[in-house]
Amino acid sequence: MKRLTKFLSALVIALPITIQAQTVELTTMNWPPFYGEGLEKGGFITAIVNEAFTQSGYDSTIEFTAWQTALSTVKSGDKDAIVGGYYSNERAQEYYYSIPIYTVLTGLIKKPDFPLANYSSFESIDQYSIAKLKGSVIGESFDNFAFSNLKEYQEVSDAIKALDSGEVQLYADSLAVAKEAAKAQGIDASQLQILVPPLEKNELYVLISKSIPNAEILRDAFNKGLMEIQMSGRYNEILTEFNQQ
Repeated sequence: MKRLTKFLSALVIALPITIQAQTVELTTMNWPPFYGEGLEKGGFITAIVNEAFTQSGYDSTIEFTAWQTALSTVKSGDKDAIVGGYYSNERAQEYYYSIPIYTVLTGLIKKPDFPLANYSSFESIDQYSIAKLKGSVIGESFDNFAFSNLKEYQEVSDAIKALDSGEVQLYADSLAVAKEAAKAQGIDASQLQILVPPLEKNELYVLISKSIPNAEILRDAFNKGLMEIQMSGRYNEILTEFNQQ
């Protein structure tokens, strides 16, 4: 009986640890319409990620913060994974990448008074001030070009205000994201346009910290869950629920 009591006591102590290990702590920035704390279910990308983890037997929580903060906390292992990052070779040194979740078109966003409608090279627009989010990846060719006047901002809203005021002439991001940020700031979103041609078609991924135990197991579990909800039709149902089809 004494041995049984000790066993049950050990089980009670160990049980919360087991439950905690099944909860994935996610983080990302506010990036409507794809994900954000003011969106239903945190946005459709968050809904897809949560559904994929649930399918594989995990609970998940998410914290919305500045992008650079999200990168840092996941790199250190204080959070488990980032929702919705682009790929870069540099990032792949610090994070395990899931299979792609969704594709986003990225471009240089301008106002109607910008003197160009299209461009042929980065050299041809290097005279202009260009904004991007601090810590963001745009695309290999853009990221490797040494722009003369590239400014980094902590939040999308800061970059949009800079674009609207003329502090910068171009902003590298998704047009859908820029328009949502403009609306939130009371700025006329209809004036925002993409300079032709667009920059990249970027895949969104879950970035899993290499600093946490069983990181590869977590990545594989997410991938399995995502593929299963895609095959079952649940993935498309979520897109339809959020008017993304």
